[in-house]
Amino acid sequence: MKKFIVFALLFTVLTGSAFAQLVFSGSVHAGIELEIPYDTSEDETINAHHRREGVPQFNFIASITRENFGARLDTTFRADLAGDESLTVNGIYGWVDFLDNSLRLTMGRISSPLWVANLDPDNEFYFDKITGFRIQYSTPIPGLSVGAAFRTEANDLQQLIERTIFGATYMHPLFNMVFAYNMGGNAHSLFVFNYTGIPDLTSAGIQVRATNLASWDDPGFGGVLEVKQKLAYRVTRPLTVSLLTGQTVFADPGVGFENRPTELFFTPGISYRVNPSLVASFTTEFRSLDYFDNSRLITFTPSIEYTLRGNAVFFAEYEFRLGRYRSESHHRISFGIDVRAF
Repeated sequence: MKKFIVFALLFTVLTGSAFAQLVFSGSVHAGIELEIPYDTSEDETINAHHRREGVPQFNFIASITRENFGARLDTTFRADLAGDESLTVNGIYGWVDFLDNSLRLTMGRISSPLWVANLDPDNEFYFDKITGFRIQYSTPIPGLSVGAAFRTEANDLQQLIERTIFGATYMHPLFNMVFAYNMGGNAHSLFVFNYTGIPDLTSAGIQVRATNLASWDDPGFGGVLEVKQKLAYRVTRPLTVSLLTGQTVFADPGVGFENRPTELFFTPGISYRVNPSLVASFTTEFRSLDYFDNSRLITFTPSIEYTLRGNAVFFAEYEFRLGRYRSESHHRISFGIDVRAF
């Protein structure tokens, strides 16, 4: 609570600074979801649920900038059909730029990550949403930025060092890369590569996330190795085809690598822009929850998105999942709206 008060005071002081530019923005993600179990003995359920964000939410952001420093307040209000409501302060932090804006120091509850794995938009992964401070340096090498983040929850210097996060990004006209290593949190590491050299190749990348590989065979550490690949190509102006695949291997001490629990998925997709406002899509996901246990899920998902005025997008989606057992299968119908950056 004390930290929140300090950050709030920092934001207030910066807001009151002369010549500061104050900007408000936000987004709304709302939806209704009807789930019909494949097993007719089970009841249907209806929930307030957004297809990607989960519980419907309203995000509000206030940011200020003044020459070489600024601050940001990032909040989310959530509510569901049961009447449960919550207000979350995602971030309240300030930043200062030095050395002709090549060095940035960010302090507070930071909610804008730099080192992000977003190859799969439904399952983004990042390290540096923390309470503490982060240093980012734009090197003399064009496109290369390096940095480190430190959590203030540490009790001493040794613990602060042990929880350090290192990261780097490199932007090139033909490709971009992200690397991050979290010394705490079971030694997470992350690598992302995206090729951008062909105009109609809208996505061509790979991301690798690993946890505790050095202690892979030690009981109780729960090591994970996750690899994802994505390819998307615009065949014609309205037609795009895509493929997202992934492999996840979980540590299981005492067994051979070939017998470790292994999750695989393979998701081909197609989207067609009917007109400037309407896009129709269809994906088929083949997922093995444990390849060596012969556990399978197949999910068919047709959907449409219609852009309304401004930044509002209406969506409707149908999902049919067929599992190895009837209890794993269902029909799901959802629709909702996204309003971004108003």
